[in-house]
Amino acid sequence: MGVALDAAAYQQAAAIMGELVVGLSDDEWGLVTHPDDWTVVTTVAWVVVGDSQLRNGAEGEPLVRIGDFDAAVLGPNPVAAWRGTAVGVLKALEGSSLDHQSVDHPDGTVALADLVAQRVSENLLRAWDVGQAVRRPVELPVDLADACLDFWASHADAVLGGNILADQPVEPAPGAGAVERFLGLMGRDSITP
Repeated sequence: MGVALDAAAYQQAAAIMGELVVGLSDDEWGLVTHPDDWTVVTTVAWVVVGDSQLRNGAEGEPLVRIGDFDAAVLGPNPVAAWRGTAVGVLKALEGSSLDHQSVDHPDGTVALADLVAQRVSENLLRAWDVGQAVRRPVELPVDLADACLDFWASHADAVLGGNILADQPVEPAPGAGAVERFLGLMGRDSITP
């Protein structure tokens, strides 16, 4: 049986993102990431906003639709904002029942387990994006990438219906491993910086 996309998986994915965030120099925050109109600071803010939703959902609060967001959400200390959000998520997940808890969303009800899986995927993807921007290779764990692929495959109808993934999937090379296939599903066509 593969890795479960649970609080431990979120912690592992967030740690990968966090390793990059805490190592950023002042001049790296302005580097361009994916999509082309985002920077490292925008990408980190996106992760913080999304992870805040997970924390809220785990605490029983309804989710809100995220449209435009402002990187100013990070405040004067982006590293502290990221760290505080990740720690808050882990604390909120401690008392949550992923298998039985659901969260209200403007489009309907979302299983908390699905929200965790989405945030694991997002943290892995955005860590990879930041790593590309700052030219630091990011090794995504094969087991987590594989678990994310399984999760998204079990939600294929929603993915194919659109508005679930930010980018159109890219066909991976023949024989591609789990990490390359995960990145392809998320709209990335290369794993080399």
